[in-house]
Amino acid sequence: MRSFKLIFVTLVAFCAVSQAQDKPIQIQASLALAKTVPIADVHMHTVDRLVSFHQAQMDRNNVKWGGGVGPTGKNPPSTQDMQTALGNRYFFGLGQAEFTQVFYSAGAQGLTNSNHRAFVELFQVADALLETRKAYGFGEIHIDNNNSAPSNNFRRKVTLDNPVVRRMYEIANKHSSFIQLHMEADDVNIASLKKYLAEFPNVSTVLSHGLPYSRQPLIRDLLETHPNIYFELSRKGAVLNEKEVGQAFSTRHGVKEIWLKSIELYPDRFMIGSDTHAPDEHRYDEVMQEFREGLFPYLQPETLKKVAYQNAVRVFRLTE
Repeated sequence: MRSFKLIFVTLVAFCAVSQAQDKPIQIQASLALAKTVPIADVHMHTVDRLVSFHQAQMDRNNVKWGGGVGPTGKNPPSTQDMQTALGNRYFFGLGQAEFTQVFYSAGAQGLTNSNHRAFVELFQVADALLETRKAYGFGEIHIDNNNSAPSNNFRRKVTLDNPVVRRMYEIANKHSSFIQLHMEADDVNIASLKKYLAEFPNVSTVLSHGLPYSRQPLIRDLLETHPNIYFELSRKGAVLNEKEVGQAFSTRHGVKEIWLKSIELYPDRFMIGSDTHAPDEHRYDEVMQEFREGLFPYLQPETLKKVAYQNAVRVFRLTE
């Protein structure tokens, strides 16, 4: 019995050492920087709270810029009120409200109908809003969230190559702006994505949540082939993602080696976002803290700054 216990203790110790060796190593020069670096939150929804709520959460976490997507909820603050309070700190994305409105009124099939009144009205004003920087692009456009939406009644899957999205790309290309897509790694839609990337070189396509249900070979192929594609990492930590297989990093375990390698191979192409909305809008601080503790310390200092804010400043043409 004593020898069995000794063997068991030895095995436990060996496994602990092995796991410690497998965990990525924090970079000393990045530890202090991770705590203080400014952040650009490229997936920041406004929710049914006051403007002051959003401004305070940004200020608490040294988030210098926020936006990239549209509002959620029934009564979020207006874009005008957000821009009055935050100025160029808030970079607004068009189309999410209209996409949601059409989905609930006309179903998934309505999302491909460019003659729907909501889309007609959107496209009538989009040129002027992008030209005057009242808006910065389009997003978050939910194409396929069949397995990655928080609630069943919000799930849908439509073809990416459709008249509504094509019109968004045409307008965005004219203004060298962005489109942020929530899509999963469906073969047909990936083929359409590649077609858009080649056809509209002036559009910066941002894939929400690091392209859910994809694998690194696909991500790296897209990055290698298409210079105008970017990945944002909201819901890739453990705070808002309970599925360990879908996580890229966490405060407890650090960043997964396979994600770390991709980020360091393509340091100009990754950004971060919060994606807090009902019922988890109160978890914004936790999400930002997880980036600062679970991701940033493992990146090279120059990569850290790019992922935290410099890539977003370049892609969204933000004012420093």
